[in-house]
Amino acid sequence: MSVRLQDIAERVGVRSSTVSVVLNNRSSTVRVSDKTRQRILKTARELEYHPNSAARTMKTKRTGQVGFLLSDQVTGGLANMYFAQHLVGIEKACRLRGYGVSVSLYNLSNIDSFVFPPKVGERSVDGLFLTGYVQADVVERFKEFGIPCVCIGDNLEVAELIPTIACDIVGGFHQAIVHAASRGHHRIGFCEEPDRRGREVAQLLSQRVAADPATAHCDFRIIQLPQARNDYSDARPLADWLMGQPALERPTALLATDQTLVALLGELSRRGLRCPQDISLISNCDTVLCELCVPQLTAVNQNIEALGVTAAELLLNHLEHGAKLDKNVSRSDFACKLVVRDSCSGVV
Repeated sequence: MSVRLQDIAERVGVRSSTVSVVLNNRSSTVRVSDKTRQRILKTARELEYHPNSAARTMKTKRTGQVGFLLSDQVTGGLANMYFAQHLVGIEKACRLRGYGVSVSLYNLSNIDSFVFPPKVGERSVDGLFLTGYVQADVVERFKEFGIPCVCIGDNLEVAELIPTIACDIVGGFHQAIVHAASRGHHRIGFCEEPDRRGREVAQLLSQRVAADPATAHCDFRIIQLPQARNDYSDARPLADWLMGQPALERPTALLATDQTLVALLGELSRRGLRCPQDISLISNCDTVLCELCVPQLTAVNQNIEALGVTAAELLLNHLEHGAKLDKNVSRSDFACKLVVRDSCSGVV
């Protein structure tokens, strides 16, 4: 027979309500001494007590599960190192609070089956984290379900709908440009991301570069590749673009995604160019890829894991304590840090 709260209470010599307060880590007007708390926890372990999750869900209307959804448009899906770091932060914060995390790719055709599994017929998660090209249509659908959501990443489409947690991306990229300029690079290229926010970031960065005396002298170029995806597939068209520029006008430093630059290293080698001797490269995000390639990539560390932790705390505080969860609690001020490695050298 399964162990009941009453069994633990009788063994310890307290009421079952006290056991419930301790095992569920709930706030209560009943004060429980640390000694009694430890005895209850020890007894629960000795009796191999396991909570009845189904009963708990019926009573609290909570599943104890939150969802992490990543757009299926993201290259590599859940194996993408950038978005995997979001998940690491989320899982770490949720584990400390006793929540499980369900992970899934999504598109507009499978959202309903994720939130309302057909064999269960009821909501399967208490809240959601969204990341990776999040569309407003997706958020609107979840709002219809009444499911609280937090978006991780600088996303204009949903900024008016739900909280967004992001870093100071323009400031981080500007650090990279300042670093390149300090190494003598005057022609610097920046690969624009092919979406609304990507275009805005490129324009804001261009304005920042022009206004800063440390970079105002630079020939800063926004590179717009046709059908860009910000992944490995951009390397060849980017190399074609570079080789199509006159040698004396070609950028000597380039800022793009980690995936694009790792693939670009091979393309450059095949075309007789070397990094950093002929062109310096800086990744706009710092992932393991930046450390595994040769040369290792100088990169903008966007504090990605911390974004996940902050998003999780916002959502869980809302679920447990009714804390505000709307666009007014959004944050986009997490500082970036430039990690200097071997791929950006001084101009000879």
